[in-house]
Amino acid sequence: MNSFEQSLKPSFKFAASAFLILLLVFIAACGSSSGSNSSPAKESAGSSAPVSPQASASSPEASASPAAAAPDTTPETKELSIGSGRDPQLSPLIVIAQEEGYFAAEGLTVKLELFASGTDVTAALASKSIQFGASGDIPFLIASGAGAPIETVAQQADISGVQTLIVNPDKIKKPEDLNGKKIAYVPGTVTEALFLKVVEQYKLDAQSITSVKSGPAELLPAFQNGNVDAFIIWQPLALKGERVGGVKLLTAKQSFVPGQEGPQKLIGSYGLLGGHRDFLDANPNTVKAVLRALGQSAEFIRANPDRAAAHVGKAIGLEEELVKQVLPLNVYALDITPELAATLEEISQFLLDNGKIKALPNLQEFIDSSYLQEVDGAAVTWTP
Repeated sequence: MNSFEQSLKPSFKFAASAFLILLLVFIAACGSSSGSNSSPAKESAGSSAPVSPQASASSPEASASPAAAAPDTTPETKELSIGSGRDPQLSPLIVIAQEEGYFAAEGLTVKLELFASGTDVTAALASKSIQFGASGDIPFLIASGAGAPIETVAQQADISGVQTLIVNPDKIKKPEDLNGKKIAYVPGTVTEALFLKVVEQYKLDAQSITSVKSGPAELLPAFQNGNVDAFIIWQPLALKGERVGGVKLLTAKQSFVPGQEGPQKLIGSYGLLGGHRDFLDANPNTVKAVLRALGQSAEFIRANPDRAAAHVGKAIGLEEELVKQVLPLNVYALDITPELAATLEEISQFLLDNGKIKALPNLQEFIDSSYLQEVDGAAVTWTP
């Protein structure tokens, strides 16, 4: 081997080695490129490299996954019986929700059961024969004071303006003339509370007054026949009393006494929506669906009073013109307000003082505002 060949050999070996290294790098790069482009769908799905369940749960990729599904709001119970007094105070929101399809839109099929009074509605609730009930506040408070597990989920209306004292004008012209007379009312309802408040407000001689406790349907015939001199009742029976010669002397929020006319609050009164605690606890979605439907009904009454009157009159068997006169006397709303709570406290104390209940109801248990809070937070302004 000559000197030229000897000098060439190391250079050749170096070049060959460099070439071999470059070739291996090129092959590796091609293999990597080929593997990454062979399945774009899998790469986009994140399947190009296996990931353990533990890593998947805690990795940044997992936190960037689509949001969890919205909670199920399907009503737990879709077929309901809702009870109400047969009057235009307690029934309108329920009737309209049924007639205008608000219940159906919430996935509910509702049977409206009409009772003679809120006392009967409350008894049906306590026995679980109906799922919801619309009653005046006093039957609910009396039941709660006796330990019945009935809870209020919303008011339906301020019904103070329809609680009315109708008198025989030939015998009674001012409250003091009630002494020595016969006065009828429905026991266990706001009419009894108003009677007691009238006696207190005008310092009447309670011992001289004959109290006649009667069902709503018996009051008007007793008045017409002269068996009682006055009666206290809600609308539209009060209007019917005026039609047969009676005179409106006062309501729970207004005086019509000659020379003393004007606003005066004797007692507040609310229509309430409630249910048995067992049902409410087990069916929160159903409760909220009912509240959404009734909220639409309240808006409908404000926007369409004549159509509302037509719906209510047909459902409860009352002439439409009477309903048109009554609806404006009530304030329909689902609100849970400090005013509502204060009125319930006042009525409860009044009932206790007059021996109608043995213990004051706990309003924090009597009112469950959580359902309405979720449906319409602005409607709940009372904090327990």
